[in-house]
Amino acid sequence: MLNQVQPYSLDLRQKIVDAYLEGNTSQRQIAIQFRVAYSFVRKLIKQHRETGEIVPKQRTVQTPTKLSV
Repeated sequence: MLNQVQPYSLDLRQKIVDAYLEGNTSQRQIAIQFRVAYSFVRKLIKQHRETGEIVPKQRTVQTPTKLSV
């Protein structure tokens, strides 16, 4: 059975973006501060910059598993 991973809350996402927009902290430091992956911070900031949104993206297609049963 596959575990469903829940997206980070909008509250956390907003705090991360706000910390970045303050301009005093690097993306790596923000990741450490909020205990999230650096890649998540990078993607969230990029999404915010390009779309103005911070809501989780909706998956339209489930990624197939790499292992066969």
